[in-house]
Amino acid sequence: MDGRRSRSTRTRGALLDAAIEIICTRGVAAVTQRAVAARADTSLAATTYHFRTAEDLLVAAFELTASRTIADMRRLGREADEQGLGVVDAAMAVVARTPHGDRLPADGVIQLTLTAIHNPRLRPVAETFIEELADLFATRIGDPDRARTLARALSGLILHEMARGSATPSATVRADITRLFDAFGVTDPTPAPDLVDQEHR
Repeated sequence: MDGRRSRSTRTRGALLDAAIEIICTRGVAAVTQRAVAARADTSLAATTYHFRTAEDLLVAAFELTASRTIADMRRLGREADEQGLGVVDAAMAVVARTPHGDRLPADGVIQLTLTAIHNPRLRPVAETFIEELADLFATRIGDPDRARTLARALSGLILHEMARGSATPSATVRADITRLFDAFGVTDPTPAPDLVDQEHR
């Protein structure tokens, strides 16, 4: 019984990974149960067992994409603090991520936002993503409403940058993000006084 449950969990995970890859590389319209089954190297019957409709699969894939993206952003933030990178550098690390693979699927959440315009089932997922993204900035801004506005504005900047089709982030998006952070008062953490004293000794 445990072996069967384990196989079922692995199959479901493979289907979601396949759906996310298709979303990020070919777009939402390419996500069909048949295409996902083929990409996951499993049967169509297994796909419909786990996800009754293509929309069920899409919703689950976007939920996973959003949660992975937030987790990756939190990790990037910690790494930036540990390495002494600035907040703009940390944001650029997000923008520079490739669409799929072992790196952040940045256009997955952009696709989520766009698809939610016409799919009411995805709107709570999109809004939850913005809330969690805003939480990343709330401690630096001190105002949850301003943090939400910043999260939405940052998503828009990333959307426009991705629409350029460039393989690497442009100087324009870096300047835009710098201005956006300045306008919202997002600054790098101030070093502890004892560290400042040590640096000047």
